[in-house]
Amino acid sequence: MRLADTLAGARAQLVAAGLTPADAAIDVDLYARTILGWDRARLLVDQADPAPAALEPRFSEWVERRAHREPSAYIIGTREFWGLDFLVSPAVLIPRPETEFIVEEALPLLRAIDSPRVADIGTGSGVLAVALAHELASASVVATDISAQALAVAGQNAATHGVDSRLTLVQTSYLDGVDGPFDVIVSNPPYVREGDKPALSRDVRHEPDVALFGGDDGLRHVAGVLDAAVAKLRPGGWFLMEFGYGQEDGVRALIAARPALRLDRIREDLQGIARTAIVQRS
Repeated sequence: MRLADTLAGARAQLVAAGLTPADAAIDVDLYARTILGWDRARLLVDQADPAPAALEPRFSEWVERRAHREPSAYIIGTREFWGLDFLVSPAVLIPRPETEFIVEEALPLLRAIDSPRVADIGTGSGVLAVALAHELASASVVATDISAQALAVAGQNAATHGVDSRLTLVQTSYLDGVDGPFDVIVSNPPYVREGDKPALSRDVRHEPDVALFGGDDGLRHVAGVLDAAVAKLRPGGWFLMEFGYGQEDGVRALIAARPALRLDRIREDLQGIARTAIVQRS
């Protein structure tokens, strides 16, 4: 069978499972290139040739998993973030592009400090902690998570990117038991409302509940990380946090209720949705 026929059959299988034709094409090409180690140009040029024996059985297995709406990041085992490839597994949230806003906003603040001390609350796969440590050779970073499985993934990513000697992993809630103060604290806390669970896509439902849900209003862990910022930031230090759609007013109110914190600004994403809070401790 020609490679083109194999790929076409896989795309049809994914479309029948509910993916859009565009998404099916992206996933099928990604799987084939990953398994074969080819770039896009070779995959296109060799379409008329017989399908390489090396493609199977993994290709069919991956397509079947995707047909059951398992996210491609879990199937491939990696996801790009901040120009770096990160190991991901069902123990961690799949990194989103908008979370890079935290890195963008944190770097200028950290570069103004000699040997900054950074904390990442709820690190998951470690994308924020590792990206910041990778960018700043002078920084020391503490990354916390309540999940031992997530911390194991973060540890592998830290080692892969050569920052494990400057990154300390701690299994704890928020920053409980971790000595401060910190110059900058970052967090992408769970913020999905419990009541929104039935409306989530089948893909998202593969991700761990502990990394997704933040109580009835989605703000339970937002309040928790703000309290940690009050307790563990040095005076004049900074806290940067992602939050969810429609939560801006709630986030503003939670910050205002903590006199030690001052909201500097809210950053919107490319769709104009309020996404990232930049907060300073007094």
